[in-house]
Amino acid sequence: MKTIVTALFVFSSVVANAQVLSNEELRKLVRADRLDREAESMDWPATDFNDKARASRVIEILKDGKIETAEDFYNAGVIFQHGSSPDDIKLAFSFATISARLAPEHPAPKWLAAAAWDRYMMWKKLPQWYGTQSQYIKETGKTVLYPILPDAVSDTERSEAKIPPLSKIILEFEAKNKEDRHH
Repeated sequence: MKTIVTALFVFSSVVANAQVLSNEELRKLVRADRLDREAESMDWPATDFNDKARASRVIEILKDGKIETAEDFYNAGVIFQHGSSPDDIKLAFSFATISARLAPEHPAPKWLAAAAWDRYMMWKKLPQWYGTQSQYIKETGKTVLYPILPDAVSDTERSEAKIPPLSKIILEFEAKNKEDRHH
């Protein structure tokens, strides 16, 4: 894991000023990832299998030095955001952070970094910071906002990542839960 993170930073510094095209295979992997999640009824075992295969391929692409642009790092982050371990989520955060540094004008990598951080905190059974993660409660049949550490980040920091203010996030979940109770 340490070697992969070190490689990420070396690659990102080498390509920071290069004019290269984004990796088409990474784009295809992200499209496949989305298609798995857009299915009307998700086949979780198949999706998990596909997620692992996509993550393995991203590592091969990284080792081949073919993750070069902000878009490439972002796409790699998307794949690892759907990973099955805390290490996968740390890689998603690392890829997204590099993408955000290479393309500071684009909000998507900042959002992905925030979402990966929140997801990592969930893995560690700690409160999330930004408010991007929810969880399904089997007993109630409801999806609730995963606990948040309210002062970990400011609403200004949320805004930079295109995340609504915390008060709005909470109100939206409360409204949704009220709506669910009336149906």
